[in-house]
Formats: sequence, structure tokens, C-alpha cells
Amino acid sequence: MNLEQRWERQSPPYLLRGLAWLYAGSWRLYESLYRLKLKRRVQLPVPVVGVGSLRVGGAGKTPVAIAVARLLHEAALRVVVLCSGYGGRRFNAISLLEPGSQPDPHEVGDEAVEVLQTLKAIPVAVGRRRVAVAHAALHHGQPDVLVLDDGFQHLPLARTVDLVVLPAESPLGNGYCLPAGPLREPPAGIRRADAVLLTRSPSAPPPSITHPALSRVPTFEAVIEPEGLEELMSGRILAPDALKGHAVIALTGIARADRFLQLLEQLGMQVSEARLFPDHYPFAREQWDWTRGRTLVMTAKDAVKLRARLPADCHAFVLRIKASLQPAFCSWLLERLPHAV
Repeated sequence: MNLEQRWERQSPPYLLRGLAWLYAGSWRLYESLYRLKLKRRVQLPVPVVGVGSLRVGGAGKTPVAIAVARLLHEAALRVVVLCSGYGGRRFNAISLLEPGSQPDPHEVGDEAVEVLQTLKAIPVAVGRRRVAVAHAALHHGQPDVLVLDDGFQHLPLARTVDLVVLPAESPLGNGYCLPAGPLREPPAGIRRADAVLLTRSPSAPPPSITHPALSRVPTFEAVIEPEGLEELMSGRILAPDALKGHAVIALTGIARADRFLQLLEQLGMQVSEARLFPDHYPFAREQWDWTRGRTLVMTAKDAVKLRARLPADCHAFVLRIKASLQPAFCSWLLERLPHAV
């Protein structure tokens, strides 16, 4: 959280600015190899919808990718979601996850399992080498369309539609690349996008476009809102505000955990304690006796790793969230896919 706050400053230290300049220069060199066609992007025989971001962590990419996959599935298209499997031991391998299966998040990554369990009827293909994973998905399931989660900077795989997801309240932070700011590449990278989705909470005002880079592509908004509270052990779904007025412990290992805490407070929960861990934290070495008889609230990404670790008498809940897409965006996207119906 402190790092995020430093990244919002307009004047980072000179040392970090210098490192950011080197990082940005390296990226521009890499990107130019594809822009000048010195390296070729792999074209697939089916449409590929990319959902990514210029920012590291916390932009709402995964909820938007899930919403896009669900939209395409409801349009009677056979969909496979491609995830990197970051944080999993099989990151460098290829894993094909079928609906209804129970893969180990420590093997294939927490986000891949979250996507699989949320979408339920849509398979997920996992692996760092996205082109090889895409070919494996095509061979195994004959999908009509692929959804590439968190792959905007993965240039070898060509996309039919490339979507960039940014938080509406601060789309580009201080405008600097890592480590001086939150950007994975310079803001000019937006020119590769076909559209930008600005994410916001239901209580936030509609976004206003202020950065010139955002005015060059179609811009839509996606509202990230609570969908329900799930009892971790039973799977029973409750209303999002079912714990209103209750003292809870927030437990999470995600980027921008401050937004999660704000959401709990907006739902009327009294956050008596916050146990915040780094993004993709495995929780493998933690002891959980202290949770007995206490009420915990976590995200879906945390839940896939904690379901088998917490004691049975821990009152654990998963705050399920969803991205609500604008009808105008849904029409815009379906019109750009040659096989959409």
C-alpha cells in the first residue's frame, strides 16, 4: 500500500526515474521489433480477445476477463480462457483445466483457478508460453474464440481485439514506468489497444478522460461491484451486506489491498484487523490456529489457496465481485468478432 501511494506522486526520486528510463527504453526496443515487423506475431485461426493493462496489479483485469468470457459464452461461442499461471509451480508447462476439475492453485496459479471456478462452464488453458498454450487449447477443445487474460505486453501472440483495463480514479498513476511508477510500459502503448475499459466502484462517479493517450481509442467503463458473500466451507451464497455491522478480519494477498478494505467498509463491515500479504502470496508457511472462532473475509483469489488450510471452526467468507460491462461495449466487442452471433 505504501508503494502504491509512492507511485501516485508526480516527482519520484531521481534514482528511480533513471531506472524507469532504462526500463522504458528496453521496452521500446522490444516493442519496436514487432512494430517494424522484425519479429512476427503468430496469427491464430480463431479470434483472440486480449484483456490486459498498462499498470501492475489491481486494475480489475481478472474480473473484466471473466465478464468478457461470460459475454462470449452467452453469445453461443465456445470459449477458452488463457492464463499465465503466474505463481504456480507449472508456470513453464502447459496445463489444460476442464470445467468441474479441482486443480491445485500452487501448481497452476491462483488466478487460473479463480477464473475456472468462477466461470464454471468454460475451460482454462494455463502456461507462460502463450502461443504454445493457445495452440494446445485449439487442438484440445476446438474453441470459437480465445480470451487472453493479462497479456497486453505479450506481443508474440496476435489479437483480434486488445482491451486495456485501467482504474478510473488514477488510470496511469504518476505516468512513470517501474520502479518509479506503476506502469509496465510507457503510456504511448495505449495506441496498440482497440479499447480502454476504466474500472470503478458503484459509488464512484463516472470517469472523466483527462490523459491525452486515453482520448485516442474508444473508452468504456466497467463497474466492479460485490456479487455476494460465499461461506468458504459450505459454499452457501449470502447477500453482499450479510455481515453489515459485524466485526471482521480482512485477510488478503492481492495488489492494491486498500481497495478491498474500502469495499468491506462500504458494505458496512467493521474491519477490526487487516492481515495484508503480498500479491499471489502462497500462505503455505502460515499458522492458522488464531482464526478459530473468528470471522474472516477474503477475495476469491485468496480463497482457492486457503480453503484447505483454515480450521473448520473458522467463520470464513469470500467476497465475490463481478465486472458489469456497458451494453455499448458488449455490442462494440461482438461486432468485432467475425464468428460472433
